Amino acid sequence: MRRFPHLLLPVLSLMAIGAQPAAGQTADSTRSDAQAIPAAGAYAYTLMPDSSSDIKAAINETVSPMNFLIRGIARGRLTKVNPLPHRVRVRLATDTVSVAFDDGDPVVTPADGAVVPWFNALAKETDQAHVMVAGDTLRQTITASDGDRENALTFADSGARLHIRVTVSSHRLPKPLMYDLLFRRDSTA
Repeated sequence: MRRFPHLLLPVLSLMAIGAQPAAGQTADSTRSDAQAIPAAGAYAYTLMPDSSSDIKAAINETVSPMNFLIRGIARGRLTKVNPLPHRVRVRLATDTVSVAFDDGDPVVTPADGAVVPWFNALAKETDQAHVMVAGDTLRQTITASDGDRENALTFADSGARLHIRVTVSSHRLPKPLMYDLLFRRDSTA
């Protein structure tokens, strides 16, 4: 696996964080254990696959309304740029936020929300990235020529768990691709 987050060449979007609500729950009730953004430092997390969304199923649901000829192309591209990440590294500083998946290069953005260029090695193009903190959620947004991606990170259990909701949107998709990933913090960063 090369990089995550990747933006899909012609099919992209951003997403908010938190676990999908169970039947009868609201989004707010699933996040009652969410807490503030942790203090400055480096944090490493490992995927909890049994507690995370099935990305392949989410992609299939997103592309199902498309024409069968285009559906296969969209499914292939979304699958390529949305690999299941096994690790995530988050570095918080007073002036920057850095997020990296697996062995990919980090997306480093100013903490004040300023937009900066970020080279997406998969798409081989320079995208625009920024981060915003809203309450207990850190929202990393990456904008490409054909769509947007948002990785919404919410820390829970005093930073012992990290929920990431990914949303990929594009004018070429019938609806946004959305999925949730749950990670546990490693003992060493």
